[in-house]
Amino acid sequence: MTLQSSLNRPANLQPACLSNSLAASNETIITPIVQNCGDDGDGILILTEDGQCVESNSSARCMCDRINQDFPSTNSVPQEIWNTCQILINSRKNFPNHLTATESELKLKQSHGHVRIRARWFNRGDRPYILVILENQKQSKEILAITEAIRYGLSPREVDVWILHRIGYSYQEIAAELHIALNTVKKHMKNTYAKQQMVMMIEESYTKSLASQESFIHKMGINLSRKMLAG
Repeated sequence: MTLQSSLNRPANLQPACLSNSLAASNETIITPIVQNCGDDGDGILILTEDGQCVESNSSARCMCDRINQDFPSTNSVPQEIWNTCQILINSRKNFPNHLTATESELKLKQSHGHVRIRARWFNRGDRPYILVILENQKQSKEILAITEAIRYGLSPREVDVWILHRIGYSYQEIAAELHIALNTVKKHMKNTYAKQQMVMMIEESYTKSLASQESFIHKMGINLSRKMLAG
């Protein structure tokens, strides 16, 4: 994304264009925050109260591009992100001693992505800033799907189908992505659900058995204590 100069804020508080127009006095304070917070791949934006972006990392700029594909905007900071920030700003005016962070989630159709938007206040120097963290939920869902695939004992092809299903693909989209027939997708999903159900039944049975054993041991302990007291 080409970074543009920040625009002056209009009266209706629309988000300004994304930029890294840091004052020299703030750069040594804010830039390390962006670098440290973004180490795990999260997108980081630091905005002023009037919507000017003073710092951003590459992950944030990439996510803003993807959001703008689904929600076109003339501003580089998408309106969906700024809406979350506005809740934070309004809450500070109306409830100054309460809400200090806001959170929302955005589903992207074109990239099948899920972005969690978190905004909170932090003060640096003589003015407050808004720290916006954009978390890529797609990666989290992929990791969850792989964990479940191991747990259910899925075949390699069932794993491929399950991952796409977990991140939001329809059956038709899975078939197109993997170049397989729709009925094949349905068959793999049916097998996966059957294996999932079997694992859940086994785990439930084990939990009940363990609880029964613990109850038996507890009762035996009580009876033994009573006999010792009686003796």
